[in-house]
Amino acid sequence: MAEKKKEGEPEGEEEFSVEKVLDRRIRNGKGAKKSKSDDKKVSGFDRGLEPEKIIGATDSSGELMFLMKWQGTNEADLVTAKQANVRCPLVVIQFYEERLTWHNPSPDDCNNE
Repeated sequence: MAEKKKEGEPEGEEEFSVEKVLDRRIRNGKGAKKSKSDDKKVSGFDRGLEPEKIIGATDSSGELMFLMKWQGTNEADLVTAKQANVRCPLVVIQFYEERLTWHNPSPDDCNNE
């Protein structure tokens, strides 16, 4: 027995369109394999998580990147320093402040100038 559709309920168009795409892939001889773009994992700020702290930095890719720890999870992602500077400047400042070392001049250094 078919149930009547209630007002305000989604019609299930999204499910149908996904099934249609999968059927089309199979008919075209490609099977239901995922494309490389489907394999991309959402990371960094795109996950919608709040940054907790920066736990490291690297420029091995030619661009300064921060290893960002996220609140509410034990996971960390590499994010560009440019993104971090704009989206969480206080976290970036805290990272640099924790690593600052001050040089205290000796009395001899002051007399030689």
